[in-house]
Amino acid sequence: MSKTAKYSIAIAVLLAANLWLFLGSSSSYQKTVERYFDSSDLEGVSGFEFVFGTDTVRITLTGEGWIVNDTYKADQNFVNTLISVLERVEVGGVIENWDSNVLGKVEVEFDFNSRYRFDFASNPNKTRSYFITENGAREVSVPGYRDNVVDIFMLHPDQWRDRLVFDGSWRTIQKLKVENSKDDDFEISFVDKFFLVNGEQPSDSSAVVDYLNQFQQFQANEMISPGRFEELDSISSTEPFAIVTINDIKSDDPIRLEVFASKPGQSYHLVKDQDGQGMVIGAGRVRQILSNPERLN
Repeated sequence: MSKTAKYSIAIAVLLAANLWLFLGSSSSYQKTVERYFDSSDLEGVSGFEFVFGTDTVRITLTGEGWIVNDTYKADQNFVNTLISVLERVEVGGVIENWDSNVLGKVEVEFDFNSRYRFDFASNPNKTRSYFITENGAREVSVPGYRDNVVDIFMLHPDQWRDRLVFDGSWRTIQKLKVENSKDDDFEISFVDKFFLVNGEQPSDSSAVVDYLNQFQQFQANEMISPGRFEELDSISSTEPFAIVTINDIKSDDPIRLEVFASKPGQSYHLVKDQDGQGMVIGAGRVRQILSNPERLN
């Protein structure tokens, strides 16, 4: 995996944090400006399509929320952030005869009916953004936003996906089993009024509760599709060194997470769920999951 590829795994998380910090802050910007989009139009937005290189991202609104490429649930908050950013895009200078390269294409759908299309581009040092139509190019910006505006159109489809893996806690988890070829196996099971660890009363019940509560809104760093990273594809063909199985009262079937060994220098692990979906999770969080709470005292 190249250096660029390694870093790209964290782009969505870093960009989302950047956007939320900006959008959540107050602004004293009072100057009269021209917005690129009418905010009332964006209230009825029903879809997006971004084309960049070999990637195409389609984000569509359905009865079940936003969906990525007709298959995966989107990160709903991140889509809302995208809309908020577009509402704040301001127009600068006009270039009537655009003769430079474009990076990609954008289509915005309104009310499941009308569509607005434009190309996007940047300058060589990636400090300016341009939206381009048949009427020419407009320089665009979002005041206070530290990144290049068009960067948001160049994210990989995986980076728009919902990263939620499992949502459970000590109140809903009935049984959790860890099989670990590199360390001790252990099992936590609810019996009668509380949990047993390997069939015994725990010496520290609060440690067990804390351990199980780490699965509340448990998210991957990023979802990973096959073929995106050759190195991770190679790792996925090996045997996992640990398996975590969780039975939760909210789910008919157990949650199963297979953990694969990381290579030297990697600060994350490849993990696959019961459906074979790949994801990356930080090494520190994996270490906590595989640690018997009875040994944390």
